[in-house]
Amino acid sequence: MRWGPSRTGRARCPPRVYWWYRGGLKSLTVIDEDTRSFSIQPPPRLLSLMKGLVRLDRAGRLATRTADEAAAPGLAELARATAESTAGLSQARTADLGSAFDAAVAHAHARCATDPRAAHIDTWNAWATAVQHGSALFTGAQPQDCRLGEDLVRQLPATPATPPADARAWLDALYLAIVCREGERVRRPCQVPLETLRQDDSVDEYVLCWIDTLQTYFSERDSMDAVVEKLVATMKASGPDVSHAPMEFVNGIDYQPISLFHRLIAQEHDIFAQTLAEALAQHGSHWGESAAPRAQVALRPLAIASLAFDHGFPIAPDQPHLPLFLLNRERIEEIPGP
Repeated sequence: MRWGPSRTGRARCPPRVYWWYRGGLKSLTVIDEDTRSFSIQPPPRLLSLMKGLVRLDRAGRLATRTADEAAAPGLAELARATAESTAGLSQARTADLGSAFDAAVAHAHARCATDPRAAHIDTWNAWATAVQHGSALFTGAQPQDCRLGEDLVRQLPATPATPPADARAWLDALYLAIVCREGERVRRPCQVPLETLRQDDSVDEYVLCWIDTLQTYFSERDSMDAVVEKLVATMKASGPDVSHAPMEFVNGIDYQPISLFHRLIAQEHDIFAQTLAEALAQHGSHWGESAAPRAQVALRPLAIASLAFDHGFPIAPDQPHLPLFLLNRERIEEIPGP
């Protein structure tokens, strides 16, 4: 942009843009006196924060590339999108697997709108397909069939292990594998180098600390002391003085699995039950009446509740946003190996 003299003959100064950061104003306007031009140049930290906001809708909810909460697509449309994106992988770039994973996750969640207990085989097939895609995205896969309906089967082609720098997708992949009790698909993502996921500059540090905690927990070579140490670091990194995501979102959604995990490793059965009820209530309050697929299931609490169930914690059945037959393993069937 350039500027010049005003009608009065006086030079007009360009307006400045400022960023309020840590109690002070930082000018983002850079003026080139030689060319009499100016530009807006946000620093790297602000760019990272702006990238993070792209992942949130106006209400602070996580946005997805496949489902808009105001006009959520139907099951047939979601199944078709997943089938088409999966079928296209054999002829497209491996990077397109990320979009196929997004579609599969949306389809799995949406199935629970009409089948909240996940009692039907089509619901299980949708969740299994999401697990297959998430595992392939981060750890590669051998060719395998994905079932999206009675007569709708698509093959997930052989995929190399080229994990993307997408921290939230990594968490989705792990949560799905935990819920579906896919032990090998839980362990394998935990071998993805944390340095790779740290390249995702759209998330706050607490998200990466949480990933580090989970990787440590599922690693047989690390002690519980190391898990506790990293969990404490996660809690500290999620505070309002260090986190830049909307605190309503952090407290209501992102922090809930962390709090549940704390109660799990502390073996606090009663407090875990209370925390789980609060997490599900927060999920319901956060999404409101939205028809978006992610509104149907509280995936984060479901994953930690599944861990707790397997450790003998008493989990009340038929709680909202917590599909019973995924939680209690009654709908668990075989998924083709990774």
